[in-house]
Parts: sequence; C-alpha cells; structure tokens
Amino acid sequence: MLDLILRSEEFHECMSGFEHQVASHMMAEGMTDEALILTRMIHDRYYAGKRNPFNEIECSDHYARAMASYGTFISACGFDYDGPNGYIKFAPKLNTDKCKVPFTSATSWGSYEQLQSEKNFSAILKVKYGSLFLNKITLDAKAPVTTAKIYIGTKLVKAKMMKEGQSFAFHFENKVELKKGQELKVNLS
Repeated sequence: MLDLILRSEEFHECMSGFEHQVASHMMAEGMTDEALILTRMIHDRYYAGKRNPFNEIECSDHYARAMASYGTFISACGFDYDGPNGYIKFAPKLNTDKCKVPFTSATSWGSYEQLQSEKNFSAILKVKYGSLFLNKITLDAKAPVTTAKIYIGTKLVKAKMMKEGQSFAFHFENKVELKKGQELKVNLS
C-alpha cells in the first residue's frame, strides 16, 4: 500500500488526508522512517514551487481532511492527553536523547523538553499560557531508574512511580496545577 501512495505524484484525486492518517498510524506503531518518507512525499507534492503548500487539493480546494497531518506530528511527539482525568504523556519518537516539543491542552499550551543519557533522564514541562491540572504524567526513559524527584519550581512534589512497559508513570499524591510561567521538572537516575 505504501508503494501505491508514494507513486501518487500526479495531480489526480489524491486524498492527502488519508495519506496523512496512514503516516500518523505508522509513526504511532513505530514505523518512524516510513512515516517520515510518506510525509515528505506529500510535502514534495505540494511544495510551494509546484503548488500552494497551504492548499493540499483533495476533492476541492482548501479541503479540511488534509489537516490530518497534525496527527503525524502528535504521534512523533508521543503526546497523549486526557484533561478530565488530569493525564499527560510524552514519548518522543525522534531525537529521544535531546528533544523539545510543544503541547496543547484544553486549558493551556507550552513545551516539553527532555534530556537523557544511559544513566540519567530529565524533563521539563513548561506552561506558557493558561493552567494545566495533572493527576498523572507518563514519560519514556531508557535510563535504569532507581530514584525520581519531581519539582514545581523549587518545591518537591510527592508522586508514586510505576513502571508501565517502556514508560514511567507518576501518580501525584495531590492534584497538581501548573500556571502560566510554571515548570514541572522530573529528574530520574
């Protein structure tokens, strides 16, 4: 199927929204290279030198289904969010040793940054606008973890750590609220 999609270079009834959905699913399933190849092929087809890059033709001009490209981005960030349950997760698929990605929630937006080595892992969740309520944060870390410290600013936050596959989940003792300008820092070693 990927071969058929990659050959769709001509300007026919190409459905880029479906292509973006396939790329998003590939990224989520760990097929990172294939997802990036497919995304690049779509990008090249709508390159500004050829066509309007903000108008991926699908059934008509400015069709909304092409916005599915955002799904590939979310999958690449490994981002998951559940506002009512106060849950957020980051498991980046690219540049896992050093990466920085944006996030959006129902009531806030900001950035997530992680640095990791064989022995240490650190992450910073920054709220740039609004407020973010959390009961749980889950992070992917390859370091063997024996100690975990979580801070909001300089204040230590109590949380129960649980291993969930490749991830570490931190259940906060009390609901955490991060307001504009605040940072949640996680240090694992």
